[in-house]
Amino acid sequence: MSQTSVWTPTNVTVTANSIANPADNRVTASKILETSATGVHQVQAASLTCFPSTLYQVSVYARPNARNYIYLAANDGTTTFYSYFNILNGVTGAAANITSSNIQQCPNGYYLCTITYTSGASATSQSVSIATSTTGTTTSYAGDPTKGVYLWGALLVQQTNVAPQQFTIPWEQTGEKAIDVMFQAWIDNPAMVTYPRPQGYIVNSDGFQMISTAGGFMGTNGYVTYNTNPANPVFIYYRRAPYNYSGDVYSATATYVAGQYIYYTKTTGSGAGTSDYYKCVVATTAGQNPENTSSSWEIQPVPEMISQPLVWQTYGDWLAQDGQMDKANQVYQMAHEKKMEEWDRIERQMPDTFQLQVFTHTTSQNRAW
Repeated sequence: MSQTSVWTPTNVTVTANSIANPADNRVTASKILETSATGVHQVQAASLTCFPSTLYQVSVYARPNARNYIYLAANDGTTTFYSYFNILNGVTGAAANITSSNIQQCPNGYYLCTITYTSGASATSQSVSIATSTTGTTTSYAGDPTKGVYLWGALLVQQTNVAPQQFTIPWEQTGEKAIDVMFQAWIDNPAMVTYPRPQGYIVNSDGFQMISTAGGFMGTNGYVTYNTNPANPVFIYYRRAPYNYSGDVYSATATYVAGQYIYYTKTTGSGAGTSDYYKCVVATTAGQNPENTSSSWEIQPVPEMISQPLVWQTYGDWLAQDGQMDKANQVYQMAHEKKMEEWDRIERQMPDTFQLQVFTHTTSQNRAW
């Protein structure tokens, strides 16, 4: 929700990583607070691909934060498909143009709110909106900056007219961090099921293509065909691509394209003089920098877990450069101890570790005895 290149806030402030999510207790849910403006208070993802006469499902996990109602909607350019949800008592509310709506209680005070709808016969693009509501019947009102909701896991799923070859999780998805490595995929939610069923997949240049375990498969023109579609959705255990701490020094006369990295030093505000690496997410024109065009740039943050080891390591490097090797060695030892403390803390705070299953050409074959 905090990625403004995907989600556009209107009369709300979005704070990422504010509270534990409902799936694995990691602090990754976003806090949405209203501003005092009068109007609709929402986040919206626009210009999403839409196929005509196709069944779609939109869902989001929501938790009250002094606002007890949300409005979940999609628009295909002609029709608005929506439903209100009472996320305090777990009740669906007023709805229009949808096939169905559903609300399901989840851990940590969340409800999973879902709508399904069929796009219009000429639809080519769609948007998804999530708004707060005071009564469950309206979205336009004078906001209260102390009130809002927590949101996590917004998902748009195409339900029909999907060929088996299209069940691919790309390396980079809109609004998500790039995937570096995927370790496991499941049909069941591994955070809620003791023995989740594994989901088969293969790796190709486009990403991770899900495959069905029923009926086998065969290669055709570099793709894989199946007798039945795989599960949808699936749950994956993966590692995000690491941040990139490299790039040329920012130039005010240069233009940048999405995917380029720069090293930029702030010139205004309390952070003036500090430098960070940034990734360009939207093509820029000359003079557009992370300060005056923040929506075009994504900072490459230093993870908090390595902040203390980094401080001690940097201090040790300074001592070594100054010729104080005895002191530097002591500081390097302290940096190592800080690193081990962080590793121990992370290991203790991790949720259940999922046992990885390795499939080979022998163990993955269907056999009858």
